[in-house]
Amino acid sequence: MFMLISCNDENKSIFHTESNHSPQKIIIEKFWQNTPVFNADSCYFFVRHQVELGPRNPGSKAHKQCVEWLAKFFERNGLQVELQKFPAVTFDNKQWTGINIIAKYKPEIKNRILLCAHYDTRPFADRDEEKNKNTPILGANDGASGVGVIMSIVQAIRQNPLQNVGIDIVLFDLEDYGTPGGESETWCLGSQYWAKNFSVTSVKPQEGILLDMVGDTNAVFPKEGLSVRYHPVLVHDIWSIAEKAGFSNYFINQSTNEITDDHLFINTIANIPCINIIHYYPQKSDFFEHHHKVSDDMRNISKSTLKAVGQTLLYYLYRQEEKMNVQ
Repeated sequence: MFMLISCNDENKSIFHTESNHSPQKIIIEKFWQNTPVFNADSCYFFVRHQVELGPRNPGSKAHKQCVEWLAKFFERNGLQVELQKFPAVTFDNKQWTGINIIAKYKPEIKNRILLCAHYDTRPFADRDEEKNKNTPILGANDGASGVGVIMSIVQAIRQNPLQNVGIDIVLFDLEDYGTPGGESETWCLGSQYWAKNFSVTSVKPQEGILLDMVGDTNAVFPKEGLSVRYHPVLVHDIWSIAEKAGFSNYFINQSTNEITDDHLFINTIANIPCINIIHYYPQKSDFFEHHHKVSDDMRNISKSTLKAVGQTLLYYLYRQEEKMNVQ
């Protein structure tokens, strides 16, 4: 039988042969049994609702409506919510007031995990054909999918509470307003601000997981380069859990180059080891087919893909819970 060991041991796998009465065996049995089922139907609804609001680019009516809707959702589910407003200047010299949405599950617990995604959408379809290049995108995959997965995880945890693991959720604004092919610092303005202004009085999460573009029908999630550099153990753990759960066709055993995304600044500024689950084709060195195009809509969103990501993360969270229970 395969057993579970600590994710803090860099030299071992999370699945490891042990005696029948070891703490590791107890963990592996319980976390598979106790993990709730991820509701892909609810997740799909959450993604669709964001898309139905319209493009959520900064300054738009849909952006404001989305912030209000997300904040109310987290409050209804018992989380402590903060809207972190920040000044921002984008590469085109426009000034904005960005809003990061911060929601904390069991803020009193010191053993904390960060789950994050961006909720804003790109204000122009610069990878599309010429007639669409100035059109804001709907961002079904690039924006709404990661948010939807996190929302469904919150629902699952509310119905099956974690007692020993706290979660910090951050939905970043102004992630997707960077210079096309340009400097890293022009992207991810919300995560840069959050990382620079992380409260010294707050308990810092031990590790983090970023979700970006996690809903496409043809999604694959390679082991992204920055993730492997900053937290190889967590990459190994998540991909091993996904394989054990039958999702290895999504979580592929291939590495790819380093990608500028919110986790770059979480790692380098906030010093929280954070990995990125992101749709990227290693062979093409490119993102999904509809990236930064007006065709990034609900036609390409798959409940099966959402399920693979959400269920894997639930297994991970409840594994952490069982580890705390046997300590």
